[in-house]
Amino acid sequence: MPKLLQFTDMHLRDDPAAVVRGVVPQRCFDETLYHARRHHWPADAILLTGDLANDEFDNSYARLAAIATRWETPVLAVPGNHDDAAALRAAFNNVPLAADNILDLESWRVVALDSQVVRAVHGEISAEMRNLLEDAAATRGARHLLVALHHPPVTLGSAWLDPLGLHDAREFRALLTHLGVRACIFGHAHQEWQSEENGVRYFGTPSTGRQFEPGTATFTESDQPPAYRWIELKDDGTLDTGVEWASEK
Repeated sequence: MPKLLQFTDMHLRDDPAAVVRGVVPQRCFDETLYHARRHHWPADAILLTGDLANDEFDNSYARLAAIATRWETPVLAVPGNHDDAAALRAAFNNVPLAADNILDLESWRVVALDSQVVRAVHGEISAEMRNLLEDAAATRGARHLLVALHHPPVTLGSAWLDPLGLHDAREFRALLTHLGVRACIFGHAHQEWQSEENGVRYFGTPSTGRQFEPGTATFTESDQPPAYRWIELKDDGTLDTGVEWASEK
């Protein structure tokens, strides 16, 4: 069965040795890659779901693209609120990207959506992205649908974080239900999440760097280690998935 790996919220800096809130983002990302290669390689596709860099693009994207090229597997990459979408596309010119961020894997179609609102922290689904998803659903045939994006389309129970999620979340979830989407995977929240609504399963994936404490009223960081998600897609439309913490070698 096809296997996906999701890495999110790396917050890479131009200086690979840069220290941010007590950790080195590049080193943390390298640790998650090391763990993934030991336990979940090869993968049929890689999902990079936003905040790949942290407002620094001169070197961070080029370094990430060089790493992604060596994976020799399709990559679906979408920007987060800290990313520059144009700079990301330019840097990934030689990476084996999925066309229009749509990838067919056996009995599944994976669609990655750009939820970025330029110069804002929250996310929205533009008319362009809505049309892309509707067209992908209309042409999928018998394939099951999995959708990935940066911003959470669900309420996580954090008073400071929920307003920074997807602002049109209710409408987006209704669209996913209408289109018969099986699962939706997101980042941005720096924490693990799992829920289900109207037959759609929702999965939040922790950062490859620092994590946020769930359910807090104000910004609070967690001492949990870097992490990533693996997903195995079954022919019957179900999936197996889990979060791996890079401290577990």
